[in-house]
Amino acid sequence: MKNFRFVLLFLLILIFSKTVVAQFEIKIKSTNTYDSIAYLRGVVFDDKNYIPKDTIELLKGLHTVKFNKSIVGGIYFLYFPKSKQKLFLTLENNDKISLLIIDSNYLKSVTTNSVKNDSFFAYQRFEKTFSNVDSSYDLQIKQGKKFNLSQKAAFFEYKNRQLTSCRNAIMKTLKASSSLYLYFDALNKLDASIPNRKQFEMRTKFFHSFDLNAPKLLFTPVIKQVLTEYLSYYPFQADSIIKGVDTIMQNLDCKGKAYPYIFDQLTKILKNREIQNNTVAYTYFINKYVKLNKCKFLDPKFEKLLLEELDKLSILSSQDTSLNIILKDTSGVEQNLHNYAKLHDLTLITFFDPTCEHCKVELPKMDSVVILLEQQFVRKIGKFTVCNDMGTQPEVWKAFIKENRLFNDYIHVSLGANNEIRKAYDAYTNPLFYLINKQGRFVGKKISVNTLRKVILNYVQSGK
Repeated sequence: MKNFRFVLLFLLILIFSKTVVAQFEIKIKSTNTYDSIAYLRGVVFDDKNYIPKDTIELLKGLHTVKFNKSIVGGIYFLYFPKSKQKLFLTLENNDKISLLIIDSNYLKSVTTNSVKNDSFFAYQRFEKTFSNVDSSYDLQIKQGKKFNLSQKAAFFEYKNRQLTSCRNAIMKTLKASSSLYLYFDALNKLDASIPNRKQFEMRTKFFHSFDLNAPKLLFTPVIKQVLTEYLSYYPFQADSIIKGVDTIMQNLDCKGKAYPYIFDQLTKILKNREIQNNTVAYTYFINKYVKLNKCKFLDPKFEKLLLEELDKLSILSSQDTSLNIILKDTSGVEQNLHNYAKLHDLTLITFFDPTCEHCKVELPKMDSVVILLEQQFVRKIGKFTVCNDMGTQPEVWKAFIKENRLFNDYIHVSLGANNEIRKAYDAYTNPLFYLINKQGRFVGKKISVNTLRKVILNYVQSGK
């Protein structure tokens, strides 16, 4: 009996000790910080998705964070809400880390007792020295310069080479199983990748160099980049992109933690208007991986919304002829889409909101592109433009048209509360573009400024 009590007491002590010993501990000492608090967050999938861990009172001078549950290990970050700064660090089970922050520039001033995080902070500081390369690229994109995949790789070649060298040096000091090693290894592979849509072996090799089911990889901000890079090896057409998406989904464990994050990201990619026939691709995806999927991973309410969306899109995808739009224009005169289309070789249907920032950029750009394409293909292209916001005041709508000089062969009508048209065109986002012929038949659905030329070229080459 005494032996039994002794064993029971020993087990209770063992269990209790496991509950009170911290799986990781962070001590943060701070002085002269601009922020009064910081949030500790665990990265999941990318740095915009995270698990909140703790709120740190910086003004107290010394703050200790203890987490008693076992963690996967990964990349974490301190977010400072007032200054909007982020300080990334790596954490594994049983880590005990001390941080000292003594200035308002946290990355510059931070010191630590953790060798791996000291190296990680040094890497982040080094990475910031190349911020001018990123800003220069962004500026050129805004100015309208086009980069193909090879040109983009060449633009960032020096930066990538320097960062890869820095990462390799740090990786020599790390265990191959550590989160930081896995993260740096993934970044190296991404920087070395130059997608070529004709190199099928390169595409396969790139994909299989990652284990998307690996728990530690999920806790690094890299999977989103891996998915985007892999799908860049495919032509931006529905049938091709779907092959890539199927490859990704078929290699995932549907019960794994990464599955819902990757599913969500793929839905966003397939909605991209740069993909030709994106409605076909998205409809296929939701049908196969939600409606017919035996792996139930979605919240029932969200699943229901997706299935309702699938029903609408299935109708839109199968529609050959556009629903006629009969609405009043800026002068209160009723206009008829199909009658207008008969007067043109092709007609661009646009849904927009005059307060939408993307619309302010894309509608003038689309107008310029249409003028060029009319000359190139010797086709008369009409513009039937629908104000898609029931709350917009008429003067705001008219001011948008005037400011952007949308006058050349335009019909401007207001949708108001007409939900039947909104449903028929799945016009729940702005801007949205469709192309129809004289008979009102669809030539392109949910197209973009960049894909319009390809759609018209295919139409002309088909002899229509």
